[in-house]
Amino acid sequence: MAKAYQPVPGHVLERLQIAVLCQEQMDLHWEDEASGLSYYQRVQLLGLEQIEDADYLLASPLSTGEPIRVRLDFIRNLPTPLK
Repeated sequence: MAKAYQPVPGHVLERLQIAVLCQEQMDLHWEDEASGLSYYQRVQLLGLEQIEDADYLLASPLSTGEPIRVRLDFIRNLPTPLK
């Protein structure tokens, strides 16, 4: 059974949108939604999309170049605001 989506804070969505627009790369740590396996890879950010009631990050790992879709609440190193 799939885990219920936990919305991420608005500042995280804004930061990711800026990163996509600026074509940033990110060292991304995430858990695979289907298998539960954890991954840590440098990725090229491609976009954000909403499917049903969940937000997803579209990215391409530099090691493979194959696009992936990661649900935002499965990302373990989301950007945090600086004070």
